[in-house]
Amino acid sequence: MTTLLRIIKAGFTNFIRNGWLSLASTTIMVLTLFTVAVFLILNIVLNAGIKDIQDKMDISVYFKEGVKESQILDIQQDLSTHSEVKSISYVSKDQALEKMRKSFAGNDKILEPLKEGNPLPASLGIKVYKVEDFDAVANVLKEPKYSKNIHDVSYKNNEKIIKRLYLATNFIKKAGWVSASVFTFTSLIIIFNTVRMAIFARKEEIGIMQLVGATKWFIKGPFVVEGMVIGVFSALLSGAIILPMIKYISPRIDGYLGTGLSGSVTQYVNSHLMSVLFTQIGIGVLIGTVSSYIAIRRYLKHA
Repeated sequence: MTTLLRIIKAGFTNFIRNGWLSLASTTIMVLTLFTVAVFLILNIVLNAGIKDIQDKMDISVYFKEGVKESQILDIQQDLSTHSEVKSISYVSKDQALEKMRKSFAGNDKILEPLKEGNPLPASLGIKVYKVEDFDAVANVLKEPKYSKNIHDVSYKNNEKIIKRLYLATNFIKKAGWVSASVFTFTSLIIIFNTVRMAIFARKEEIGIMQLVGATKWFIKGPFVVEGMVIGVFSALLSGAIILPMIKYISPRIDGYLGTGLSGSVTQYVNSHLMSVLFTQIGIGVLIGTVSSYIAIRRYLKHA
């Protein structure tokens, strides 16, 4: 236990001793982890947005005048057996009329013609599991046993919106991976060189420890701890930058998008902040540990 504490203390001492090198390593690491955090949060919000919008969208199937309710209910039962179908809701002519009256209450120009009769068709609202299922269900509805009773099928606009969101998400994922990879590689190199400089500054001390029989881990430990300190410190700094940014930006996004996404963007992102922070710490510790370990291992191998 005493040995472990000495190693940890030496690691912190190395971090402070290296001054500007530690600062350079920390700065690059903060940029790396900040980039990772931004793309993680964007990915979380976009994926949730896609799910939220997809849950609200459906394939609207409008039936011809004269098609009996019993026929529509039979079609509903038949379609519900398909694996792509999540749920189906039936809206009768009377329900459609009542819904329209509520939606346009006070708008006499639209409601006046409805007093002469009900021109609205009965319909089915079909929800699917994935955006790809829209086409599959639409193709099923083209079968003669269904199409002979159907006046119109509306889903293309919904499909386009979701596909655009998927494209945006995929682009952000790819851009995030590229940016994070570049910064991660840069962090590895800079931390490697920082630790390497610290090793050369203490090469006489390391040589004495080797002569008196110190274990390899006793020699390596402080440098590995130094890398870990850089990682943790950078993650905390990155988190300190991200938090106020989220508090500033989220309410403005809420005002632009509304509050359909699990109450609000702010609430949704806040519910994932801890996982983002721990991911940052994990990545920071991994980068710092790996680069430090490689640096001291290479030195001891050639010493």
